[in-house]
Amino acid sequence: MIWQLCPGLFSTLRRGPQRPASRGYLAIVLGLLLLELIAVRAGRAQTGGERPEFQWPIVKGTYPELKGLTSTFGESRVDHFHNGLDIAGLGDPIYPVAPGYVLYSRVPGDDPFAGEQGPGNFVYLYHGKGWASGYYHLKDAGSLPRSGPVRLDQAIGRAGNTGHSGGPHLHFFISADNGSRIINPLYLLPPATDKHAPIVGQIEIITPNGRTLVSHSRDERIRLTRSYPILLRIIDPGLEKFTRRGVYRLSWELNGGERQGYNFSSVRFIDGDWQLEGGQVFDQVFQYDLYRLHGVEFRNGNNTLNVRAEDHGGNVTEVVFTINVDREY
Repeated sequence: MIWQLCPGLFSTLRRGPQRPASRGYLAIVLGLLLLELIAVRAGRAQTGGERPEFQWPIVKGTYPELKGLTSTFGESRVDHFHNGLDIAGLGDPIYPVAPGYVLYSRVPGDDPFAGEQGPGNFVYLYHGKGWASGYYHLKDAGSLPRSGPVRLDQAIGRAGNTGHSGGPHLHFFISADNGSRIINPLYLLPPATDKHAPIVGQIEIITPNGRTLVSHSRDERIRLTRSYPILLRIIDPGLEKFTRRGVYRLSWELNGGERQGYNFSSVRFIDGDWQLEGGQVFDQVFQYDLYRLHGVEFRNGNNTLNVRAEDHGGNVTEVVFTINVDREY
């Protein structure tokens, strides 16, 4: 019964975390496990339940013209998927995404001799029926709630710059299924304005001699001495400079073949690793901060690669790479 409630935790403990990101989820999954065990003993375990009504933890600007989203769900974080949203700010009050109970909070005073963890000061909330949320990099550690219920209108902290943070912001995530599934918050929160379609950049082929760059919408010619990963740069702009909304569906088709792609709606903890809805793990999706187009093996001669990128607002960009390949293998 216990391992059925929290498969992510027990898979990690059995096999060992394969990534730093996996270790970062152990605390929340363990806390959810304890809550669900209490529910089991009371005869009212709740998993896979109907989701709560969520709200934005910070509103920068005037809703729905939300600003300050500096990082989005599913982006590359060197060795793991970014599992939430980042909203820039310093000192902004943070509110729970839904009513709930304090699952766990951490401040430096909890372990004054330990180094500061990546999340810095943080709070985890439990919303019932297997739903939870987390809030990282908080300041004013002494004001964080330590236990009990929290209301929608109750500030649970302020945006800060604690932990491994490149600047003042809030990182938050929303999880379901007792912590084994983390969902793109833009699928759950009230919709925010998204005016700009994704920008599809160049293909990058990294070789021992450097990088070969291939542009779309024009005829290109390249020489390949062996098969290399085909990498693609894409961004999805936000409302202001240096902000973004994120690419949530990416697909491609080579020479009229089968269309392949990724869906960044959520990640699940399966077989000791976090996977996209299509079952891909991080190393299959990213190399550095570039998207990997798996299954793309250029033939000798002319090739046509169709790429389609869609953001959560429904804005779509579709481009065509026309490439003449001198294949020497």
